[in-house]
Amino acid sequence: MNKERKVQIQDKQKNIAILKRNKGLLKANILILSAGLSLSYLGKGNIGDPLIWLGVIIFAYTMFTGIVARQQLKARK
Repeated sequence: MNKERKVQIQDKQKNIAILKRNKGLLKANILILSAGLSLSYLGKGNIGDPLIWLGVIIFAYTMFTGIVARQQLKARK
């Protein structure tokens, strides 16, 4: 197998790994957001608000990396 083909396979594997990691981050993000919203609702805004912002930041990161990984996978086809 030539070197170019090996690089393509490695890039594809990296992008697939990113998409799988993002699925795990999504589950953790749901827990973080639910905890933040619950704490804010219960009057603990000093703890809940930073958790909500953390959830929003994680969501933006996973969304951006997912879009980039999918575009690279489509470009390789």
